[in-house]
Amino acid sequence: MQPNFGSAPRRVPPSLQIVNIFNVWAQAGWLIFGFGMIFFWAFVLNADFSFATFRGPYATADGKVTSVVETGASVNRSRVRANHYEFSVSGYRHEGVSYSTGSSVSPGETVMIEYADGNPSRSRIAGMRRAMFGPGVSFVTLFPFIGFVFLYFAMRSGLKRNYLLREGLIAQGTLKSKSRTNVTINNRPQYELVFEFTARDGRRHEAIARSTFPDNLEDEAQEPLLYDPADPTKACLLDEAPARPEFELNGDLRGRPSSAMRALIIPLLMIGGHGLVLLFKMGVF
Repeated sequence: MQPNFGSAPRRVPPSLQIVNIFNVWAQAGWLIFGFGMIFFWAFVLNADFSFATFRGPYATADGKVTSVVETGASVNRSRVRANHYEFSVSGYRHEGVSYSTGSSVSPGETVMIEYADGNPSRSRIAGMRRAMFGPGVSFVTLFPFIGFVFLYFAMRSGLKRNYLLREGLIAQGTLKSKSRTNVTINNRPQYELVFEFTARDGRRHEAIARSTFPDNLEDEAQEPLLYDPADPTKACLLDEAPARPEFELNGDLRGRPSSAMRALIIPLLMIGGHGLVLLFKMGVF
């Protein structure tokens, strides 16, 4: 049955907007992004990009290794060592630390120090790294990037749905085809259902829905949908789970505060946790 859907523009409750924006795919995106950022903080921010940040011309000086400390990190099963040293330039003493994997120098050993000409505070032991890892660890940024891609498309889909709830025209769609996708969510296969409808311009258009609960979209001969009057190719099924809108007796959209609160848990945990890490890295704490 077609809902008592008022004319546009309609009021979309904020809680329903949140449910649409932070949908199941957005939740997956936040999890992947948040998990991937752990590796970003641990590796990329401790990577040596001297090829770009510590380029010549260098000045050199003799230095002395003061201590060698094994870190908790390893590269290719070889422990990373922090080699602390000191050297003098123009009578001023400077200290630094360089990193090496596997074999390293010994305390008291004399080493050659490379430092930025005119800025001895930027230095390293020749042939060693200025940070714990080499630049190759940058590949771990692939994980948060994948999460970001999930987020971008999922939240864009949610924004589109909110727009259609507010501005869309209602029509009846007839199921044209149904096919199983390669996606499985919570051990349930996802199906793609294509519905055909007639827009205000009299032309036939299609609306595509993807759901792990296809029965919700097959329980009527025709399914209500919303489409953009300016671009009927942009359409969504009203009964598409899990963001199926509910209606008050007067036809207004009903808010979903409890669902909105649940939908915000993962994003807030990710933002809060990584925000604290960022503040710590910035020296706020």
